Amino acid sequence: MKLIERVSKLTLREWLAQHARAEPVHYKKIAEALERDPASVSASLSIEGKQAQVDNRPAYFMRTGPGLYQYNDLCEGAVDEELISEVRSRAADFNHATRREMRHEIAKLDLEGFDDLAKIILLNTRARIEEAVEVHRYDETVVIITSWRDDGGKSPVVVYAKKCEYDGKVGVDLIREIRGSLPTYQANQGVLITNGTVTPEGKQEALGNTGGMKVSVPPVHIMDINIMLNILLESRTGVRSKSVEVLLLDHDFFKHLRRLS
Repeated sequence: MKLIERVSKLTLREWLAQHARAEPVHYKKIAEALERDPASVSASLSIEGKQAQVDNRPAYFMRTGPGLYQYNDLCEGAVDEELISEVRSRAADFNHATRREMRHEIAKLDLEGFDDLAKIILLNTRARIEEAVEVHRYDETVVIITSWRDDGGKSPVVVYAKKCEYDGKVGVDLIREIRGSLPTYQANQGVLITNGTVTPEGKQEALGNTGGMKVSVPPVHIMDINIMLNILLESRTGVRSKSVEVLLLDHDFFKHLRRLS
């Protein structure tokens, strides 16, 4: 029997356990080995990640970078749920602290550094960043024209990268400015990337809600500080991942020894 025939019978979890313990593997290579569609593998991993959160348990994989997945040893063996819960709680505390520190570091960037960070954010959201063109720069704001990979680059997108101070606010005026600039670049949508927070009125304007009524206007997608942090942490950008070895008692091992005595 050919190796690929044996491998194709493995489940996604079994394949990761055999081939992705020491080093992470890109999901497209996993799909190739399992003879599955890459989108199907990506969806399976997403479903497992969400279900693990619902069940309050470790998922059978760790996402170590964009598209990279590694088997999570914590999901197997005799698991002491109380210990795992404590480890997860401590890890969550560390992650929250890292999130706060990252927010401060972003606020310290100058406009040039923030522009570079905005392009990294766009790259992680499937923008054709290699073809992006800066068209304007003013008042801690960089205006970029790009397009999405998913539509083949057919429709231009206007991106405003707005650098704010820590806890800065972005209101209705900038959202209206972004929307008003779309005809100039023959674009049908805009994007705001900011390390500030958008006011409730600004969010309503971005959705096209004026006076409580929905109007037909081009959308303005908001990537504020919380969304920026989510993208950076999920893609493991600007952070280092540390693995922690947790030793758990193997009850079956000692049970077997007791039978032998």
